[in-house]
Amino acid sequence: MSDQQTVRCNHCGKTVGYHFDPINHKKNLILTIVSFGLWLPIWLSSVFSPTKICNECKKPIWETK
Repeated sequence: MSDQQTVRCNHCGKTVGYHFDPINHKKNLILTIVSFGLWLPIWLSSVFSPTKICNECKKPIWETK
């Protein structure tokens, strides 16, 4: 865990490593087409600002600064 970045988790209260869940681009493309483009902003936000997932409790980490 020395080369991995760490952050303090809001849920478990520990300093933990984190990961990003992979994005299913096929599903997002289909949702964008079916919704006539309404899903596109949600898809882009998940691509450009992914949520950190705690490696310990598997919950999202929301940083407050």
